[in-house]
Amino acid sequence: MAGTEEPPRAFNPNDTHGFQNVADPLVDAKVDHWEDFEENRFVDTEGGANMVVNEGVFGTLNNLDEDRVQTVARGLARQHSLSRERELEAEGRSAPASPVSIGSDQEGLIIVLYRLPVIATCDPDGKWSFAWDDDALYLTSTGLRRGLEELKIKPLWIGIINTDTPIPPADRDHISRVLLDDFNAVPVYLPQETRTKFYQGFCKDTLWPAFHMLTNVSTDGHTKRFDQESWHAYQRVNRTFSNIIVEHYEKHLIWVHDYHLMLLPYYLRIKLSGVKIGLYLHIPWPSSEIFRMMPVRNEILKGLLSATMLGFHLFDYARHFLSACVRLLNLEHEARRGSLGIEYEGRHVMIRVSHIGVDPERFNDRIGVSRLRQKAAELEAKYPGKTLIGAIDDLDIIKGIALKLIAFEDYLSTSSERVRSNVALIQVAIPKAARVNVSVRQEIRELVDKINSTYGTADHKPVLYIEQNITFDERMALYSVCDALLLTPIRDGLNLIPYEYIVSTPQGKGQLILSEFTGCSRALSSAVRVNPWNVDELRDAIDNVIQKKETRAAEIRLKHEADRKYVTLNSSSNWAESFLGDLREASESVKEVVRLGLSRGRGFRKIEFEDFTMLNARTVVKAFRESERRLFLFDYDGTLTQIESESSRMAHTWARPTEDVMRNLELLSKQKNSTVVILSGRGTATDGFHLAHMKSLGIAAEHGFYYKRPGGTEFENLAPGADLSWIEVAYRIMQLYTERTDGSYIEEKSAGLVWHYLAADPEFGTWQAKEMHDHLESILNTFNVEVVNGQGWLQVRLANVNKGNMVAQVLRDLEESPDFVLCCGDDRTDEDMFAVLAENAATKDSHLFTATVGVKPSNARFYLRSSIDVAHLIESIIEIALPGSATHVRSSTLEDMRPVALRRLVAEESEGIASSSSSGALDNVETPPPSSGALDNVETPPPSSQAESIDS
Repeated sequence: MAGTEEPPRAFNPNDTHGFQNVADPLVDAKVDHWEDFEENRFVDTEGGANMVVNEGVFGTLNNLDEDRVQTVARGLARQHSLSRERELEAEGRSAPASPVSIGSDQEGLIIVLYRLPVIATCDPDGKWSFAWDDDALYLTSTGLRRGLEELKIKPLWIGIINTDTPIPPADRDHISRVLLDDFNAVPVYLPQETRTKFYQGFCKDTLWPAFHMLTNVSTDGHTKRFDQESWHAYQRVNRTFSNIIVEHYEKHLIWVHDYHLMLLPYYLRIKLSGVKIGLYLHIPWPSSEIFRMMPVRNEILKGLLSATMLGFHLFDYARHFLSACVRLLNLEHEARRGSLGIEYEGRHVMIRVSHIGVDPERFNDRIGVSRLRQKAAELEAKYPGKTLIGAIDDLDIIKGIALKLIAFEDYLSTSSERVRSNVALIQVAIPKAARVNVSVRQEIRELVDKINSTYGTADHKPVLYIEQNITFDERMALYSVCDALLLTPIRDGLNLIPYEYIVSTPQGKGQLILSEFTGCSRALSSAVRVNPWNVDELRDAIDNVIQKKETRAAEIRLKHEADRKYVTLNSSSNWAESFLGDLREASESVKEVVRLGLSRGRGFRKIEFEDFTMLNARTVVKAFRESERRLFLFDYDGTLTQIESESSRMAHTWARPTEDVMRNLELLSKQKNSTVVILSGRGTATDGFHLAHMKSLGIAAEHGFYYKRPGGTEFENLAPGADLSWIEVAYRIMQLYTERTDGSYIEEKSAGLVWHYLAADPEFGTWQAKEMHDHLESILNTFNVEVVNGQGWLQVRLANVNKGNMVAQVLRDLEESPDFVLCCGDDRTDEDMFAVLAENAATKDSHLFTATVGVKPSNARFYLRSSIDVAHLIESIIEIALPGSATHVRSSTLEDMRPVALRRLVAEESEGIASSSSSGALDNVETPPPSSGALDNVETPPPSSQAESIDS
């Protein structure tokens, strides 16, 4: 609704009108180039290559809140965990003594919040003073601080200073020293422009409504556009926080709070190997259908999944998060010892569900304070002997204040004059400058005025509306006089008001009417849960509570006592102790890790695997030169061909190696004492169309059911007497599931069937695949078959027909055992090959190189990032065997660099100077592609780590 915004009302129980101004400044924004962001410009190489990025090419920095970045290429690096002291020593600086202490036998603790739980005030003379923020409406930080004190934990707090007064740069050093000495806190200073874009722009205008499932696709009749500038500010702030944390990190536990810092785990994980990071979200998580509307949805998910443990207040929120991970990242979750977990990029991310509590002792200590009792007496004097219903909410549409007032008006309209004159609603609305909507405020005030003018008298106003921040004592005073608490949010995350009310209310009171969307409504047994959108239900609940006061006092006392016991047992200190205990026990190995190179756009990846390294082209080429009997084994789809993650039902038919790859394979297979075999899940028709004309190649189709030996022209059935009568039964079962699963289809083979569901709804497809797996196994248990699951497919095949047995057959056909074996594959069916080669006596004394395409758990000893790397490896070997004969495979991402690196490698090998100790892969020199919007563009995803090839 258009109109001039009115200021909030002052807290005065004797006056319902009185206003004060609220400042809401906005600062003009700037657009910063993606290249200006530190991690977007950081490149690594091995082998001593250096590349200085020209500032003139990428643009200049625009007064960012970070130091200018010295960018030097270092390529594919292994990260080592260094203490901060050693890092600073290497930089020629001394390390500060750590002020954090939680006991000699435990790690230190760093707690990170957007705002420090410290209030800063500046007097007219410019003198600053600081105090703990004990009056915050939601006592997350305060309750947490007191809870940690009970546990004898003294954490280091990191966040911005809680003040509306700009802090002059000249005062920052002094303020930082005071905060560190007196509060064990480290402030983060942000430029006002960045802070405004970050908090008001992205946090409140984008994340807050989306996470509370409020979607608004248009503003004033125009389509609402995603604000890239505020997203960049969100990235910068999270990166700035990570830089401050790294400066103070000494093997601490790191506990991050709330949605302001969801990218922080990602930035910390880049810089600190083995760090244990807990992140607790204090707002709801939206349904995946809402969350997927965000353009930066994957970046947020990957930022969160970089944490060691994630905390949610309710299982509903965790369920929505897990659903988003399934639908957007194709990740599966599992239950483990009472907790949920997700396997993500080689790490196990724990999911924890537990609601934060309050500090009961703090409330008990304040009950008898004279100032509190005085305020309570003022309220009682205004409404002597009446039934009082209290409510404290943020002035926000999600709190459902208007719905509450509508229901209360309906209750008054259906009640007698005697009842109307003996009940009152005291509604406190806390204005939040960043998100107070003028129309919401005006609607509430109009409803209050309507109710009071219609049902009020000269001596009695049914609604007392207070629009102002109130202190802790004022809250307790209100709790102590109210017979019931009425909260009606339409979507809520953290809401501790009911807990506060329970521990503040004397015996005989303490009734609760809570929206079913309130986070803690399920935990409190005495609460009457209502749907705030149902006016009749809410009206009846109000009536029921008022009637209970007069007729069922004993029941009220018993329920109140039960809830009080629950809140006391589940205090903030117990919650913190439990969360930190789980975080401390979580596994985050401190190890050498593999960090991938660059990505395009938002497809960054960050993967850590122990004892799992990239296959070194120099080492392979050197072993090839030294060997006499060579065996090459290649999977087909995803290894020699490229399969996109959004594969359609015909991708397995049209995907084929490039002409360059096929020519190089044929050259390799014609080398003396070299055997090349392609092993595929495809049938003879599709494989034969692309490769059968190459007589020198060996081709195993359908995982070895058919085999064309090297030098032959016809496929031989290696299981001629196999019983295939089960195929018709299996097909009928698959057809039933296909009809009921949109996006799925059946691939028929001579000796098996594959059900593909990659294009189906991820959750439903996985559900159907698990059900079908059990169904097929129960029906086909008398046949010699096995049911195999992959990522997006399910296959039924003969039990003894697999790539592992096919490799064993190839080894038996050789006249002599090979002294060089290179085996590459990308999906689950290739793991049989890797396992057989690792155990087979014929390969025990050979140079054995098994490599999976894409970084993922595997039986292989090495990895290659993509099918392009496989093609370049083959090309490298051909250049050594037949100099000048190889067809150069061009890369769309590194085409300018690879020929240089290849020529250098060939020249060195030709001169005999290659060394097995050389570090770096063939293509370890990288250059950053132009891209924007990525969370951090230093990582590149191997295609097969996103989705397996359909080589089933």
